[in-house]
Amino acid sequence: MKKLFLLLLLTIGFSLSAQIENYAGTYILHLEGKDASILDYTLHLNTDNTFQFTSFQKLLDTRGEHDKYNYGKGTWKVENKIIKFTTEATDLDEKHTLNFSGSTARLIKKSPRDTSEKVVPTSLQFYKSEIFWIANLKLMLKG
Repeated sequence: MKKLFLLLLLTIGFSLSAQIENYAGTYILHLEGKDASILDYTLHLNTDNTFQFTSFQKLLDTRGEHDKYNYGKGTWKVENKIIKFTTEATDLDEKHTLNFSGSTARLIKKSPRDTSEKVVPTSLQFYKSEIFWIANLKLMLKG
């Protein structure tokens, strides 16, 4: 009975860590405009269920060049294949001003059952966010 219980605990532990490993990574989007403007987004999903987000915007207008950074951090969890983000009050400070609470995303990747030659790069697609420019944002898995 003890061996069966131990086996059950180990199986659950490995399956939970495997689930996190499938989502953890660095997701990026880098866009350059014809006018030399730049949008650069980076999201790190860590294996300890924390995340860091960085947004860099280099904008050019009649007043010249303007660089703008936005930062966010908090925790993430997976429920029914949906990644849910949470930012606590303690995560917010002068630098980290983005509140990701209520934001949700999905991991998009090729199904292991798909045997076609179709290439589906692994990406993370936001579906809902109180941050208007995060909603519908699609970031590609780096590396």
